[in-house]
Amino acid sequence: MRSLLLLALCAAIASCVQTDPPNLPVRLEAPYSTLPDASPGTPIEAGAPVKLDPRQQELVVTSVLKWMKDPNSASFGAMAAARNRHGWITVCGTVSGRNSAGQYSGMVPFIGAMAGPSATTFVVVQIGSSAQQRADVATLCEESGASVL
Repeated sequence: MRSLLLLALCAAIASCVQTDPPNLPVRLEAPYSTLPDASPGTPIEAGAPVKLDPRQQELVVTSVLKWMKDPNSASFGAMAAARNRHGWITVCGTVSGRNSAGQYSGMVPFIGAMAGPSATTFVVVQIGSSAQQRADVATLCEESGASVL
């Protein structure tokens, strides 16, 4: 009986342990970090789907890799992009990589933006490491017209 109770306790504790994500916490860098947050309930303008050219794809990959714990282990899944009426291109995709323990985490979604087709930077907004972040990224990608899920 005691061993059964110990086994149940260990299982309960193990289920509470969060998995180690493959990425570092994402934070906006200047000048984007100084912009005010959008008001709750602010609608997101859906853009028209666009195809990323090889230079844009490389820009996205390079920017996402900066946030990975082990950039050499990263592999990318599908990417989708949409351009809004202001020219901003929202890019959504999936990435996998090794976490701090050296284990692969599985594909997680990401979202970011670039200021038009000739942009030289891609700003990573979020990488969905937790369940809540994955849900947030999925919603933002769907509303922006760049969903890959």
